[in-house]
Amino acid sequence: MSGSDELFTEESFVYTCKQVGLTSQEMDEMNISQCLDYIQEWIDNNDTENGTKKATKAKQENFDAF
Repeated sequence: MSGSDELFTEESFVYTCKQVGLTSQEMDEMNISQCLDYIQEWIDNNDTENGTKKATKAKQENFDAF
């Protein structure tokens, strides 16, 4: 993510979560850190600046961590 002088408000947090596809129920089940991690992963995997989209295959350790 790039730096900005703009405040990250509750409204902008919810908006960003919705933009990456998180539902209200998912946000209720996650803490803020988990939501931010999800947002970062979404950004990393949907990099349109390079014109590529990374796809990763889930491993057993991913499911265990979830």
